[in-house]
Amino acid sequence: MSELHSESTVILKLARNDFSYFFRTKWLMAVLLSLNLSDMLVVALVYKGMIANINYFSYYVPGVIIMGLFAASLDTGRRVSLALREGVIQYELSLPLSTQGIVLAYLIAGGAAAMVYSTSLMIIALIVLPAQSILSALMLLPFLYVLAMGLAGFAAALAVVASTRGEFFFAFQSIIQGTLLTLSTVYYPINVIKNILPPFLVTVVLANPLSLAAEALRQYTFAGSAIQFGFLTEIFLASLPLAIVGAVAYMWGLRKIQNEGKL
Repeated sequence: MSELHSESTVILKLARNDFSYFFRTKWLMAVLLSLNLSDMLVVALVYKGMIANINYFSYYVPGVIIMGLFAASLDTGRRVSLALREGVIQYELSLPLSTQGIVLAYLIAGGAAAMVYSTSLMIIALIVLPAQSILSALMLLPFLYVLAMGLAGFAAALAVVASTRGEFFFAFQSIIQGTLLTLSTVYYPINVIKNILPPFLVTVVLANPLSLAAEALRQYTFAGSAIQFGFLTEIFLASLPLAIVGAVAYMWGLRKIQNEGKL
């Protein structure tokens, strides 16, 4: 029991350190915020009259919150990539902590950083687009945190794969980020997407956790519809595989470093 308590303490300390590192990179925060705010206040207004039968501003602003959550979650991959290149991982492997504990610490920190960042965007969104149910927004937070952890784990997996392929992390991240956002309802309603994409890609869009999270914000927080817990379960189930894939890939990388000294 004492060993479990000791490891839990180290996990929380490592998670706190990684969490604080995200907010020490002020330039990154400034860039992300400026991009998301320009999307929210410029792009949405410009496109407002271009899509028929929809108030695009009301539609797009919740999507920007999810975009911010996604971008902040992916920054976990950047920090993992730096840790792999600069030898920080070797230090962390010397701590009284299992490889599973190291992975868990990064997932906790990545999810927390993304939630703090996206919550700041949500507060701004509530000013420009009043919500119909603050309670629904609060009830969504745990499910968005699971999504953020899943995306953070996926970003960590990208960092591990990139480190074995000549440090191509940012190229991989850009490709994945662009693909997941394009194949989602963040930008366009599903009825528009159905007129453009083939049926099998429409299915991918509907199953995309970014689509599910954006729709949950639109329906439950900003439109005020009654929360359907089956829909929230879908968000959880769609996010969980990302976290599992990320955790397995990161643990594989850590164990390879333990055994061979490098990836």
